Amino acid sequence: MMKKLLKLTAFAATALTFTSCPPETATDYQAYMSAGLSKAVFVINADAESLSAVDPAGQKVYNHIQLVGYSGSNTAIPSDLIVNWDYIHVLLSGQNSIETYDKLTLDYIDAGRHYFKNGYNPIAFIPVPGTSWVFCPGFGTDQVQPVNLASPSTDYSFADSWTAVDLSGAANTESTVAATALNAVGDNKKRGSSSGAVFVNGADSRLYVGNVRYDASIRLTEADGSLAEYPAGSGNEVRAPGYFRQATVSVFGFDANAMTDGASDAALNFRLIKEINLEDLYRSAAGAVDYFPGDGLNPQSVFMLDGLLNIVCTGTNGGSARTFSDAEYIPDGFSAGGVKPGTDPDDGVIIILDPSADPDNPAYVTSLDIGGSPCGYRESVDTGRKIVYLAGVGGIQSYIYGSSTAGFSVEHSSSELLLAADTPESDFYSGLAFDSADDVLYISFYSDDSMKTLNVSGGSASAAYSEGPSYSLGDGPGAVSILEF
Repeated sequence: MMKKLLKLTAFAATALTFTSCPPETATDYQAYMSAGLSKAVFVINADAESLSAVDPAGQKVYNHIQLVGYSGSNTAIPSDLIVNWDYIHVLLSGQNSIETYDKLTLDYIDAGRHYFKNGYNPIAFIPVPGTSWVFCPGFGTDQVQPVNLASPSTDYSFADSWTAVDLSGAANTESTVAATALNAVGDNKKRGSSSGAVFVNGADSRLYVGNVRYDASIRLTEADGSLAEYPAGSGNEVRAPGYFRQATVSVFGFDANAMTDGASDAALNFRLIKEINLEDLYRSAAGAVDYFPGDGLNPQSVFMLDGLLNIVCTGTNGGSARTFSDAEYIPDGFSAGGVKPGTDPDDGVIIILDPSADPDNPAYVTSLDIGGSPCGYRESVDTGRKIVYLAGVGGIQSYIYGSSTAGFSVEHSSSELLLAADTPESDFYSGLAFDSADDVLYISFYSDDSMKTLNVSGGSASAAYSEGPSYSLGDGPGAVSILEF
């Protein structure tokens, strides 16, 4: 369960301790149905494995109005939800499936179930604008599958996020070979495909998926490529302090025109085109320090905004920076008392790429050193003010986006957090949704089992924020979506 460290979804902070929602869980279903709401803010309670709804007008919360996890006996671990016409679709990472519920009655729709495969571990829905289709990356299998939410039971082919290279002559577990078009780093380590964004261009459309590349067993090597040992010659291999390998982005092609009900696999033409070494692209273009093993970018969120790819890199996930001591292995270039690479929790970066000229090789535009451990969500964009809100460890961050280098700026960095947490190294905000009609940002606060709200006023460069009402939710609130009836 790598999500404990990745914090890819609301359940990430305690993914190893889930239990299913007990049968005796009290429900507010009848009260919710009687309320006749015209708008509700839905929240997945990841630990409780249930749905809650907040009534913004009446400032009331209805908890556990539906349980999730009908698809199987395993722990459900709900990670995302999306509304498609008259239905609510819930992504279950633990049960490797999608469940469907009637939007009005919340009845479970058995025909709306979609099963991926064992170990798939889906994290997020990536919608294709103007269609009922989504892409769902599999964090566990490094694959992506298209799903038509209008007929979820229909299966379409999986596409791998990368292809293996020949390492038969490798000297050790950290040996690599020359990169290829479909393997940007020359190794066969896990990719951890998580979120992504779509560039719609008819029959020549693209899907970009971020690969976080989590690995708790990265070994350090010496200058000659041999595995480092401490003490020297002891046979005791040295692990990297951090947990993220070189970040990559997988580029897939597909035919958006073919995304209709009853589309054939062949018509979709969904395939892997290329894997991009995001680490090299960013570090060379931005003049950043070279990648050190374990100190990867960790790209957890991807947006397509005003024609540009916005890649939100979380970096190290919270905690406190650790330093080297004289009593341990110290790599070349570091010294006792120096911060260990991959442990600094204040390393969030936003990378902007432009796919317009060459969708297979999006060009570097700019980057923002926003700090912290940011993570974006599908509904966390204020398109009117052109502000992206980011949750994560310690508080809420934001940046202003545009269509050129000059249009981007950090609004709230790690030193200017909104809703700064009491325990910034561990308190986790786990979901966001911005309501443009009411100018309210809804925020899941995983660590407090609650929802916070922020009222937004003013323009893009002068946005002001005031805290609104808070709501007590079920255990482990995460993904948020605003529903109108």
